[in-house]
Amino acid sequence: MHWKATTVLICVYGIVKEFRPATPFLTPFLVSDYKNLTKEVVYGDIYPYWTYSYFFVMIPIFFLTDVLRYKPIIILEAATLTGTWALLVWGQGVRQMQLMQIIFGLSSAAEVAYYSYMYAIVDERNYKRVSSYIRSSAMIGKLVAFSLAQFLVSTNTGSYLLLNQISLAAVALVTVIAFFLPPVPTVKVDKQTRIRAVGGSIRSKEDEESEEHEPLRHGGLFTLKTSCPIISSLSRNAVERAKMSSGVRMYFSLTFRSLEIYRTSPAVLKWSVWWALAACGYYQISNYSQTLWISMQPDVDHVQNGIALIANTLMGAILSFGMQYLSIDWGRWGGPTLAASSLIIAALQLTAACTDQVYLAYACYVGTSAIYHMLITAACFNIASLLTSANYGLVFGVNTFVALILQTALTFAIADSHGFNLDIRTQFVIYACYFAMVSLVFIISIIVSCFRKSISPSIVAVSRDEIGQ
Repeated sequence: MHWKATTVLICVYGIVKEFRPATPFLTPFLVSDYKNLTKEVVYGDIYPYWTYSYFFVMIPIFFLTDVLRYKPIIILEAATLTGTWALLVWGQGVRQMQLMQIIFGLSSAAEVAYYSYMYAIVDERNYKRVSSYIRSSAMIGKLVAFSLAQFLVSTNTGSYLLLNQISLAAVALVTVIAFFLPPVPTVKVDKQTRIRAVGGSIRSKEDEESEEHEPLRHGGLFTLKTSCPIISSLSRNAVERAKMSSGVRMYFSLTFRSLEIYRTSPAVLKWSVWWALAACGYYQISNYSQTLWISMQPDVDHVQNGIALIANTLMGAILSFGMQYLSIDWGRWGGPTLAASSLIIAALQLTAACTDQVYLAYACYVGTSAIYHMLITAACFNIASLLTSANYGLVFGVNTFVALILQTALTFAIADSHGFNLDIRTQFVIYACYFAMVSLVFIISIIVSCFRKSISPSIVAVSRDEIGQ
């Protein structure tokens, strides 16, 4: 299948997957007469299970994403979304709602396959466009769903239960669509080329026969100066089979060798650090925003959360799509942009924590989400352009896993009923401080980088003087 047709299909998948009108009203639904749960139980005993589930399944998911070549994990994501909404529609009690969050955590972990799938299909020159299309399609699905939800709630023509039933039908349909996605193609290679694990590296037959074929490092994997296709162009299945044939220990040794990209590429490291830190904070804000808003709206049957998520989604879709048209020197301006954006998010969250005006809190959430979606799109195509097709899922998964380590600690410390279980406004003050610290990390990084650049010419000049003497 042509990559453009595949792009259309994966975008349709994204639109339908995100068509879940129940999302803006999840907390009101859980505390309403349908489920009869209290706000304290929802954010102290139920919502933390999503974070813990996401954390524990993330490691196997990001290995399986590369080994199984994306599509099976995309199917898993769709199937677990169906399970999540089946429990929301028919489940009752705290235990079943906790199980619902556990299954949703598995679905969230599997989402890494959706966002990395296209990078293994398309040519590198199309990464920026594809990144915009994929994220914009997800935003479109959300926009239509949230608009429908707010209309039904505001006009009293639909209940919270109906919204969840519509969501269940949508995620069941997306499971069917997932089966029609084409598998990641296997590149045909010269029959004389065979892959072997030699001393912890991937080598070809030709490399063993000629000393002049010097191995090169490329994105954490070895490529070869031979006439045959380079190793980075081989299918991940071929590489994984070669590694597994050498034993499980060698498999993990060579897989972790791919992570050397963090050491060899400062740009990948910079964007990955921001990805992990920002995703941690954004996940927390997204998970608990409805609980903050409901404290400003005592009547759970008349809330306007859909307005916030509609505006948020529309802004995110516009920015994500528009990223492909921006010509920014990210190598030069990436660090300052990440530092300034994180500081703005900190100010927005502090405002949301202190206000009693729900519409101002909505605006703070929309601003935060817009910044996050714009920069996470930039992070995706900046990182992907520096990776081989063999390790997109691994690197993207590691970034998300680090975010989950931080989020799990943050959730247990301040939100879980077994931790400090702080009130919701105090939690958002902490989130504001967290993003201020993220900004400080990048400010320090910029200062250190400028200092190193300033002393480098001095060192070169001293060396030349010594040579002249």
